Amino acid sequence: MKLPKRSKQHISETASFKLFQSKIPDSWIIREVTERDYGIDCYLELVNDDDELTGELVLIQLKSRQTILWTRENTYTLIGIDIATSNYWYKFAVPVFIFLADIEKQEIFMLSVDYWIKRNFSEFIKQSTFNYTFNRSSLFEGKDGIFFFKFYFYYEHYRQQFENELLFFLTSLQHFQDFQIEHHNRDYHLGIEGTDLIYFEAMHRNYKFLCIYFNLDNPIPPMRELKKKSREKFGDALHYELYEHDLTEWVGEFQKLTLKIIKGLKEFLDGEMSYWLTINPSIYNYIINIREDGQLPSW
Repeated sequence: MKLPKRSKQHISETASFKLFQSKIPDSWIIREVTERDYGIDCYLELVNDDDELTGELVLIQLKSRQTILWTRENTYTLIGIDIATSNYWYKFAVPVFIFLADIEKQEIFMLSVDYWIKRNFSEFIKQSTFNYTFNRSSLFEGKDGIFFFKFYFYYEHYRQQFENELLFFLTSLQHFQDFQIEHHNRDYHLGIEGTDLIYFEAMHRNYKFLCIYFNLDNPIPPMRELKKKSREKFGDALHYELYEHDLTEWVGEFQKLTLKIIKGLKEFLDGEMSYWLTINPSIYNYIINIREDGQLPSW
């Protein structure tokens, strides 16, 4: 008696899904989708270290091979994805990841779609074929795999905020530098007036975000801690939240961070050169012409 048989494709899809489920933390939530023909197999909702739901979502596309045939350079190129699917992924407001499963070895590898597109933008905008190259080091396994997944997730999750903070940094950089010089070694007991305090807080927030985004060490304490120490030192009698002493103490670190952030921006934009030269060449050309000592272009 003849009976229906499952296709190899369906068996492979089920195997990759089970493998993916086995690799993610138990606290993370997989939400399956009813329609899988549009390049999304499931939603992944992240949970923080305190097992709290954060509302942070990732869209997942699962691919599988019985055995991944790595090149000598330890890469594997996924071909045959319709350009319309890549366009669809690229337009999502939340990060999209491709997970590639090696069924035989029970390993799974990850690639951030947006990260890959922005670093290969010249090929992407040709709108013909667009392939995705996995590196063997992108193994999604254990704590290291989770760490690198989160790194690429937050890289995309905060991308729009990064571009906003980038513009704020560039348009304020000369004022930041002037402000830092102006408040170096002034009378320690002078209170910081309202306008200067607002400006300092904006600079502090901007540097903090960019340091986190570029994974730079930032020795400057949180604003709340700066204000707390200032109250302990000067008391509340004059009703100032910060004094010149507080700014002078950290101006040197701000100046060092300025140069580190500029270097980070240059390296970052070099990695996405074709993207920026297409989307906003003015920003790219401006940043690469900032000198190592922080001197801005004169044009």
